[in-house]
Amino acid sequence: MVTPWNNAIWQNLTRERERNPHALLFIGAEGLGKVELALDYARELLGQPRNFIAASHPDFHVLTPEDQSDGEGNLLQRYGMRYNLSRKGIKPRSVISVDQVRALISALITYASGANKVVLISPAHTMNINATNALLKVLEEPPSATIFILVSSNPDGLPATLRSRCSHVKFAKPPAAQALEWLAAHGAVGDDLPLALSIAGGAPLLAARMLQSGLLRHRAQVMRDIQSVLAGPVDVTNIAAKWKDLGVDLSLPILRNTLIDLVRVSFQANPPDLFNPDQLNWLQGSVKRLHLKRVFSLIDRVGSYLQDTSAPLDKNLVLEDFLLELNAMMQHDG
Repeated sequence: MVTPWNNAIWQNLTRERERNPHALLFIGAEGLGKVELALDYARELLGQPRNFIAASHPDFHVLTPEDQSDGEGNLLQRYGMRYNLSRKGIKPRSVISVDQVRALISALITYASGANKVVLISPAHTMNINATNALLKVLEEPPSATIFILVSSNPDGLPATLRSRCSHVKFAKPPAAQALEWLAAHGAVGDDLPLALSIAGGAPLLAARMLQSGLLRHRAQVMRDIQSVLAGPVDVTNIAAKWKDLGVDLSLPILRNTLIDLVRVSFQANPPDLFNPDQLNWLQGSVKRLHLKRVFSLIDRVGSYLQDTSAPLDKNLVLEDFLLELNAMMQHDG
């Protein structure tokens, strides 16, 4: 799916595709259509085969973390099953492992059914260090007629040596009017569209997923929890348990974005581009009592945790720690 705001990227990639480098790194925030365009480009490179959408084309290779591949999932997840090396009874890994990269290399060397082969790695920053080292060797001496597409919302999580082997394709968020028009055209309705787009940081596909999943309702609960923690002594154990049940990947981004909003409001009473514009009055009333140094520290810690694929598995303890630090922000003068 080539979205309107990515049409220029698509045109550049397909205009003279024979001249494109053998390795591309798609960079941009979540929800801008990087994976969707990568899938379309892969299909184009392979000659628009009928078996592509059946997730059965032998020359299309997808690496994803084992816990993100799914034989019943979307197209990317189904293709990812080819290199899912997890065993029954063992928890699937949340990183792309060196074993997966080695299996990929073996397949690229020993088998091809057509003129071109395409490799899609997403999210690329979930490769562990051994995996990136193994991939780097392949990029230095790539197999013939093979195109690598790496997709990442956190390119700094990749080694500089690997990034330097790729041509960078940067995805930007569209103007709000264009994003809202696209959301409406794809079935999103209601007065919550602008709010969902703001919460998604201007990323339309992420906003669409939020609306479909009922995230706005869950966000309201997380916002109430944040306010109660900042207000005074509270049992963070219960809140941490709720957030874990809700999903760390959902609750912690809301916390991080709210902290970023607090920083913005502390410097400008009514700043543009808030993640939570509907919370402006509460944000304005809270900043006077905050210790900004602690706010910046927690933003960094939450962001690092969300990007660190080797983060601790005990999510309750992590959440409790973050909530205690959130509470402590109101215990000191700024």
